[in-house]
Amino acid sequence: MQKISMLRNLGLIALVAALFCPLVAATASAKGSSSRKAFTLVMLPDTQFYADVRIKLAQKKYKISDQRFCFFAQTEWIKENREKLNIVMVAHLGDVVQTDYPAEWEIADKAFKTLDDSVPYILNQGNHDMGYAKNKTATSRETNMDKYFPPSRFEKNPLYSYGGNFNKSSANAYLKFSAGGMEFLILSLEFKPRDEVLEWANDVIAKHPKHRSIIVTHYYLTNAGKRQSRIGYNVQGNSGEEIWKKFVSKHKNIFMVLCGHTCPNARLTSRGEKGNEVHQLLADFQNEKGGQGYLQTITFQPEKNQINVSTYSPVLKSYRKDPRNQFSLKYDMHTK
Repeated sequence: MQKISMLRNLGLIALVAALFCPLVAATASAKGSSSRKAFTLVMLPDTQFYADVRIKLAQKKYKISDQRFCFFAQTEWIKENREKLNIVMVAHLGDVVQTDYPAEWEIADKAFKTLDDSVPYILNQGNHDMGYAKNKTATSRETNMDKYFPPSRFEKNPLYSYGGNFNKSSANAYLKFSAGGMEFLILSLEFKPRDEVLEWANDVIAKHPKHRSIIVTHYYLTNAGKRQSRIGYNVQGNSGEEIWKKFVSKHKNIFMVLCGHTCPNARLTSRGEKGNEVHQLLADFQNEKGGQGYLQTITFQPEKNQINVSTYSPVLKSYRKDPRNQFSLKYDMHTK
């Protein structure tokens, strides 16, 4: 009788296991699938003409009205689509404003307040965001950026992990975030970054070897898709080619560089010193009636090891589908 009872118990256990194990496997599979789902990073190219209420350059040149509504439409669209597109980060590409004028920064401040409690973002300092004097930009590194976007605005935001900054300024800073089952780091470099800034950036990336890293800097690629080697302006610092040689090319975990400054869009893929591919993307629409609200979405698809780039304007409610504005890139998201 004991043997019969034991056999019955074993049969019952086997039946429960047969019913339960597929459920466990399915649950685990669902969790794995969820952690690897597609996610999006949004690029905001030069918004200088949207914030220009001082010299009104685009308004005079293109005979258009005040363009701040384009700026507001961009950030509102991002917030509205954060769940649909799984937007995990927004990267401004520099030239937030036109003349480093307080009233212009107030427009930028209002636009980004839309995202402060909903979508992570990082700003980049362009030549128009610093040292404006006598119709010239970047005559010095003086800026109002930190008055409106100080490190404290980012340090305690629960949406991401604030990494740190150089010299207590948002001009050079980095954030960390998780997406698609991976750890990322996005680092923003000032316009024409100085040697000491590149040394700081090298140290940051070296201390985070397991973080897939994205670099944002304003002027890096030419519109011909080459790293720029000569750059004017009074401030001293490094060109795109020097940024590549002194910093980007040295780190295996850097896979992308984003920049603005010049039209039209361009891209370049290069191999770093460790054999890793680095996708370098330029986006800027300012020469087209001020920008018309165009932005770019970078959608990561981990299951396909693919990155899809699209160009959209929430103002015109239209996409651009030419090869400069819609394309795919390969990127291994499975190798740790």
